Amino acid sequence: MAYPARAEDFPRWSGEVPALLTWDDLDVVQALVAETAPSWSAELNQGSPDESTIVITPEGANDLIGPAFILHRTNGRVHLDQFRWDEYRKLGAFRSLDEALAMLRARLVALVSPMPRADAGDEP
Repeated sequence: MAYPARAEDFPRWSGEVPALLTWDDLDVVQALVAETAPSWSAELNQGSPDESTIVITPEGANDLIGPAFILHRTNGRVHLDQFRWDEYRKLGAFRSLDEALAMLRARLVALVSPMPRADAGDEP
C-alpha cells in the first residue's frame, strides 16, 4: 500500500554561525598562560560542529596543583568554569574573551604565586 507524500517545512536556519572559540583565541590564551603560569597548558577542543572549548590545565592535569579551567561561548557570552576534585563550578559569564581572561589571569596568579613564609617578617 502506497502512502501519500507529505511536505514538511524544514526548520528555519537563522543564518547565525555558532560563536565558537577559534585557533586565534587559543593563541591569546596560550600567551596568557605562558606569561602567567608557564608549567600549565591550554588546548582547543571541539566536541561537535557547534561547540568548542579551551581547557587550561596544570602540569599533568593534577588537582593538587590546581583546577582545570574551561572557556566556552554560549548565547554571545564567554563563560569561564573550573573543574577540580570531580566538582564543576561556573565562575562567570563575560561580554568578551578579554574580560574572561582577566579573571583567569587573577586565578592563575593566585595558584602559581609562592606563598609568603610565616617567618618572613622575622628577618633583619
